[in-house]
Amino acid sequence: MKILMVTRENLTDKRYGLNKSLAPIIAEIEKRGIEVGYLCRENVGERSLIWLQTIHNRLVKLLGHYFTHTEFSSLLGGILERLNMGRLAAKIMVQERYTHVHCHDPIIGAGYRWFARIRWVASLRRGHTARWGVTEHGFGCYAEAFHIDGARLGTKVMQWLRRWEAKILLKAHWVVTPTYSGLTQLSRDLSIYPLPNTWYTISHPRPTLNHYSQPAARQRLGWVTNTIYIIAVGRLVPLKQFPALIKACADLPYSHWKLVLIGEGDRTSLQALGTQLGISDQLDFAVTDDMGLYYSAADIYVSVSLTESFGLATLEALVMGLPTICTAVGGVAEVVGSGAHLITAHDTQALSQALQSLLNDRETRQYWSQQALQWVQTWPDSQAIAEAYLAMYQGIPLKSALVSQPRPPRLPISNRTQPNRFFPFTSWQQQIQSWSLCPLPTLLELPQQARILLIAPHSDDEMLGCGGTLALLRQTGCHIKVVIITDGKAGDPLGYNAGGDIVIHRQRESVAALHLLGIDDVVFFNQPDSHYQHTHPIAIQLADLLNSYAANWLLLPSVLDFHRDHVAISLSLLEIWQQNGCLERVFLYEIWSPVPATKVVDITTVFSLKQQALQCYQLPLKYSDYLAACTGMASYRALYLKSAGQYAEAFLELKPESWSTLLNKLLSIREYQQHDFIISSEIVG
Repeated sequence: MKILMVTRENLTDKRYGLNKSLAPIIAEIEKRGIEVGYLCRENVGERSLIWLQTIHNRLVKLLGHYFTHTEFSSLLGGILERLNMGRLAAKIMVQERYTHVHCHDPIIGAGYRWFARIRWVASLRRGHTARWGVTEHGFGCYAEAFHIDGARLGTKVMQWLRRWEAKILLKAHWVVTPTYSGLTQLSRDLSIYPLPNTWYTISHPRPTLNHYSQPAARQRLGWVTNTIYIIAVGRLVPLKQFPALIKACADLPYSHWKLVLIGEGDRTSLQALGTQLGISDQLDFAVTDDMGLYYSAADIYVSVSLTESFGLATLEALVMGLPTICTAVGGVAEVVGSGAHLITAHDTQALSQALQSLLNDRETRQYWSQQALQWVQTWPDSQAIAEAYLAMYQGIPLKSALVSQPRPPRLPISNRTQPNRFFPFTSWQQQIQSWSLCPLPTLLELPQQARILLIAPHSDDEMLGCGGTLALLRQTGCHIKVVIITDGKAGDPLGYNAGGDIVIHRQRESVAALHLLGIDDVVFFNQPDSHYQHTHPIAIQLADLLNSYAANWLLLPSVLDFHRDHVAISLSLLEIWQQNGCLERVFLYEIWSPVPATKVVDITTVFSLKQQALQCYQLPLKYSDYLAACTGMASYRALYLKSAGQYAEAFLELKPESWSTLLNKLLSIREYQQHDFIISSEIVG
């Protein structure tokens, strides 16, 4: 095996860019006696650059006026530069007989494939062909990355680029992204589903950095001891949002801080902003080859980028145990997990609050430092990543070569109930003082003539959770489709329906109950009761359902619910909802566990109808008094009504801008409940 790595980076990117993440992997592969070549922009000859510029100028002059909605010159320059790197890779592959060519850009891959085929035909080297593949380092497709970087693309050009990229990647022997969320985003951008088994997620390895004590690091840098240093790392470009960070720091009600921006680029506008805000003496810039020195000296790390496919600098900060604040963009949430304080991009208030809590409270900083170190404890090293690369080169199936993101190790039973001595009580007490006194859920305004899609894990779940709301929606002229996912076969463990077909019996009960509400559009997916799994076939079925029905509202079971099927089914729908672009309004309803309600519906006028519909479920009523349960819950939820209503149903709305963060927190609670169940069973046992 002989591997050629091909990038469009230059050698200076070894400080912060792609070269930095590849270097330890290449070193590990070379330790195994495998030759690895590295081809980058520095290897492009002067004559080649002149030809590129000539071709670029002529094409811009010839075709530029046809692309009125696209920044044609910059787009063409980027494409030609990458195609030329592919051409050079094909030339070197033939000359030095590389067996694998790893292109770190899809357009480089296109250039390599085209020129390699020409050279193969010209030289008739039938005995030598190289396997090739692509790593996508942006979050999603190349066209989207180009757009996020600030270049304007017209609709037709964007569509053409996506089709071209899809063709390139489907021809490759492998496609790699550093996060699974990036892989799924890529498949959505290019409309490729299901994921090919040659598409892999392999993360960047755990960074190896120089460690110093904080006093020693500060002495080397000339930093003072009584100041809190905030650092941010990255190119000084707009998508990193450094102006927003500078403004947030300027608003801090403290003076004992200093912000250090570490990265290459034009500092002029940032320095001018610091002067304008009166904090020029608290703003500094640096360029370094020893990032460990700055991480060791700093107190807080912040990333407020608009997009990050991975966030290598953020992972470095976590490895060094720095309290970290970062925007939940791209693959960042997957990389940092519970090790960092995540905020929404563009949310200046959340950024200011997070900075204040860390600046004001050493306890809070210690807490997030502990979180960071715990999260990265099991992160794969360069040896594990190199082995995954080699497995991928050899064509081992996706799951075998996958390096999954680590999760915090589960504590021993004896330690699980020990309190965290670094919990930031002071910070939370300060935040609580800014909260509204008693913010009750607001009344949910029901739509007129809308399309409603309700997903029920089992027959009767839909009636228990939101039967009253369904009745009211029918009264406003809404069309309601109810989809019952499982077959209900496990719904009669004591055999009350002896001799009868339990599946048919439960379906008849559902049809009868929903008919009382005026709902006749009922679909049964007949998945195995109590054994639901999110498979490719069910994912396709759910995607077809959402695409064909085009609902305005989507009602799902709560992810806090105690029944495993309810949680798994809700996640299945949310994954498809995310892939489709989060088009529908989503509400979680409660069955076995109350939701942290944000919306409430007054069902007083239709509550008797809900009770009648529930009585259609004669079989479930033999096991539980659902009538009493729904009456009790509806009475309790009526406390939220400002009117004189006696019964209500509650929902938690998931909003597109914040749902993923909220979902992570809800599932953490559900996981905690699961661990509590395990502990209880261990004690009883």
